[in-house]
Amino acid sequence: KFHFVLSLFVFLSGISWTVNAQMAAILGLGDVIVMVLLFGLTIVKAVWVSWKANRQQLDSSSTEGFFLAGRDMPCWAVGLSIFASNIGTEHFVGQAGAAAASGMAVSIYEWSAGLLVFLLAYAFAPVYLSMGLTTMPEWFERRFNSQCRLLVAMVSIVAYVFTKIAATLFGAAVLLEVLTGISMWASVPIILVVTALYAASGGLRAVMFTDVGQAVVFILGSLIGMAYALTEIGGVGGLVATLEANGLAYFVTTLRPADRQNYPWTGMLLGQPLSSIWYWCVDQTLVQRIFSARSLGHAQAGCALAGYLKILPPFLMVVPGMIARCFFEECQRSGGILFPEWCSTDLRQGPGTNEAYPLLIARTFPDGLRGLMIVSMVLAMMSSLDSVFNCVATIFTLDVYVRFVHRDASQRCQVWVGRLVTALAALCGFAWLPVLSSRSEGLYLATQSVMAHLSPAMVAVFLLGMCWPRANGTGALLGMLSGFAFGISRWTISINASCAEWDVTSFSCMDFNHMVLIVVALTVIVTVVTSLLTQRPDDSKLLGTCLVASLPAHLSRPVPLHHEALWLSGQALLITMIVLCVGFGYSANPTRGGGTTVSGGVLCIICMTALAALVHIGICGKILLNRKR
Repeated sequence: KFHFVLSLFVFLSGISWTVNAQMAAILGLGDVIVMVLLFGLTIVKAVWVSWKANRQQLDSSSTEGFFLAGRDMPCWAVGLSIFASNIGTEHFVGQAGAAAASGMAVSIYEWSAGLLVFLLAYAFAPVYLSMGLTTMPEWFERRFNSQCRLLVAMVSIVAYVFTKIAATLFGAAVLLEVLTGISMWASVPIILVVTALYAASGGLRAVMFTDVGQAVVFILGSLIGMAYALTEIGGVGGLVATLEANGLAYFVTTLRPADRQNYPWTGMLLGQPLSSIWYWCVDQTLVQRIFSARSLGHAQAGCALAGYLKILPPFLMVVPGMIARCFFEECQRSGGILFPEWCSTDLRQGPGTNEAYPLLIARTFPDGLRGLMIVSMVLAMMSSLDSVFNCVATIFTLDVYVRFVHRDASQRCQVWVGRLVTALAALCGFAWLPVLSSRSEGLYLATQSVMAHLSPAMVAVFLLGMCWPRANGTGALLGMLSGFAFGISRWTISINASCAEWDVTSFSCMDFNHMVLIVVALTVIVTVVTSLLTQRPDDSKLLGTCLVASLPAHLSRPVPLHHEALWLSGQALLITMIVLCVGFGYSANPTRGGGTTVSGGVLCIICMTALAALVHIGICGKILLNRKR
């Protein structure tokens, strides 16, 4: 009955949006047909998956079933769910908007993820699975102490609410407002209710299997949308020629000078990957998919699949954002003679850039394709949002409620606590929307800035705990508290600062990816000094929790061919992502014109190659050590 009511509510909400869109004369009959058909199929699949999971009594009555899908998910579901959980409307709206403002530089966020997925699969996943973890805060307790677990859990929940949930909702609201004429305050409550009910009803198994179907739809839809957008601008050659004609030739490069406020290569290739270790290797939203895998091989194969899929987002979101900027620039350059409808929204900077991709869909895409793109973006939003809802419920229930409030809570009680927390997280995300909508740097950079001030402290302590056996709980707790206090203080100062273009070194105006290096250094110093001045950790805290520990026999035993194929695919992924990050070149011109300096490009390649070599040496050494043992 619950699933029937939920599906009816979803379907009626979709019909309501469609009717409003028709009244606004934005969508055509073909769009309506495509939307009703695809949304209907999605609803049927979601209800069927949830019903099947509940029939098997894996999701509704068992804590492990609800939160970890029974630890029986295949590699293809793990990989597609990781990718779908990562991609949301904040990418279609925020990342495309960042591309409209600055070009290909934002792509490094996606392509550098290949290195981090490689780390997750071959360095950290064996440790996680050998420990039988349920949540990542649990690792912080088993390696350090219960205070660290509680701190990481609470900070993670706050970060999910104020970045992931709020950003996804805001991106969806911008999309629907541009394409259907529905205001943010009318569309967001419907999105919240629909997705929160769906996420709370079926557990992780339903979420992951539904993610698979949604990922396929929005990948295919995005590929079709990108191809059509390119035909409208005259192909890749037409895009490059239009950028050059408007003084934006530097848009096609990914690497920018180190003394720039946005996307300096030092911050993007050093600070940004360091900060993103939290998201890709520690964050419960993605690591929970690793916990749910039926074996280490399935976890690693899923990571490899997700890593290769991460090649796509810059082409699916960044390129359309740049095309939208080209239409705007041509309108401005011709005095409104060419593409006159594009002059009304400033796509050069500010909140207006968030509308780049939605405007491209509304103004250039034909009937039917608009509907497909709306469905693709909404499904991306749902797959991202339901994953975060399930993650918030898991962390609060297991790491806060059961661990510190009610240790003897029944499994049924734990599931219902998770559902209530899902609703509360949705409301808090809704309350944060006015702050996101007022940020001048655009949605994507606004959310990245918040995480760049919160995550480095956790990353520093996590890496020390994994690699340095002398780190203890007292040092980890003080290190994280120091890093959080410093990062939050700096973020508070930066959002109210007025910065000149040349001011890139002051405390309030420094690029946030450069600030990551400072926060990490501060946290490491506090953790190391405190650990050395206090008692050594017990041997029980090091058993199985560090990279230096040996793996259990059933996990460390290599599988012929299958194991080697996974290892080779991981190395190929690593090399591919490095080539993509640096292969588009280095531009020393921050505003107009292009020009690539060989020294800058070579320096970037050397840095990335050295980093990759260190990763290879460390992981190869670990594998050889385990085989000898």
